Parts: sequence; structure tokens; C-alpha cells
Amino acid sequence: MLRASIIAGLVSLTIDAAACAGHKSAAVPPPEPVVVIVNNSNYLDVDVFAVRGTSRARVGSVTGLSSATFNVPAHFTDHGSLQLLVDPIGSNATYLTDKIAVGPGQQLELTVAAILRMSSYSVWSK
Repeated sequence: MLRASIIAGLVSLTIDAAACAGHKSAAVPPPEPVVVIVNNSNYLDVDVFAVRGTSRARVGSVTGLSSATFNVPAHFTDHGSLQLLVDPIGSNATYLTDKIAVGPGQQLELTVAAILRMSSYSVWSK
């Protein structure tokens, strides 16, 4: 009786050890944020938003005739693309980019022009 319980315990221990050996704990690094550089060539201060579907989240503000760098969380990249909305403070006009394809290790540079509809963007590898 004692021998049977010892054998059952050893078999159980062996099975548990084999099961644990098959599960390697691989830490998946979190996705990198997207680096966005905003060059504001407009004299108005602007608020910059990341747009995802019908929602938007404020990325930051850039004062007139200056630049700023922001890190946009990776969850705002919808299937590898990012869309930005520029909203000048004190104006009814806005500028919405197309969906911009960005990948890991790339940065997005957005230039806000004096005439808002002439704004542009480019994607660079770091």
C-alpha cells in the first residue's frame, strides 16, 4: 500500500515536471510608442490629437512657431497606422491627416503650415 502511494506520487511529480518544462515563460516586450515630432509653423498654438476610429486622445500642445516631440502610445496605431488631428486654439479650422503607416523604429514628423490645409507629414527611420 505504501509502495503504491510512493509510486503514484513519483509519477505525478514526473508528469508535473514534464508539463512545466514545456511552458517556457517568454516575456513579450510591450509595443514601442510612436515618436511624433510636431513642427508648428503656424502663429497659433495647436492641440494635437491621436485619432482612432471615432475617438481621439490629446497628445499634447505646441506653441506657435515652435516644435515639440511626443510619444504616442502604441495602442493608438490601428493595424500599423496612425491618424493625427491638429486643432489650432482660437480657430474653427482643423487638419486631419490620412492614416499614416508607421512601424517599430520609425518616427513621424508633422509640419503644421501657416495655411492649415497645406500641412504635411513624413515618416523617418531612427
